[in-house]
Amino acid sequence: MSTTPIAYPVNGKPLLIFSMLILLFSVLLPGCQKKDFNEYRSYYRAVHHNDTALLAIETHKDRFYGNYQIYYGSRVVKDSGNIEGIISGDTLRGKYRYRSFGGGINVVPVIFLKRNGKLILGSGIAASYMNFVYYKPEFPIVFENSKFVFDQVEQTEVE
Repeated sequence: MSTTPIAYPVNGKPLLIFSMLILLFSVLLPGCQKKDFNEYRSYYRAVHHNDTALLAIETHKDRFYGNYQIYYGSRVVKDSGNIEGIISGDTLRGKYRYRSFGGGINVVPVIFLKRNGKLILGSGIAASYMNFVYYKPEFPIVFENSKFVFDQVEQTEVE
């Protein structure tokens, strides 16, 4: 009959390893808790004549992503899709991938300037290279007389 030896701490080494593992898990476990992403989410609305744009974005360090909708005249005709990009100082630069009212999927560059709690939509000469959309650097990006100047609003105002 064979017996399996029972592992007892010898010179305290297994007990030390076990204690270190407990300490490691107690330090790492709180960092694994799910964070409330709503604390990083902002909602914006802009109106230009009969057109309304709604923007819900989440920011994390130097990145942003979210949902962008543009209603033309009424709530029936709209472009709707996702935006994503990078944050550099007071500028959010990225791309807008959306489905137009006609049904086609388009990708265009977007740029916003954050000023006085508002987001100002910039415009420039767009280009595309190997499915990468961008504004041509030799032409200026203009924020004056923007079609949309977004005011921050509550979530209920963009739904």
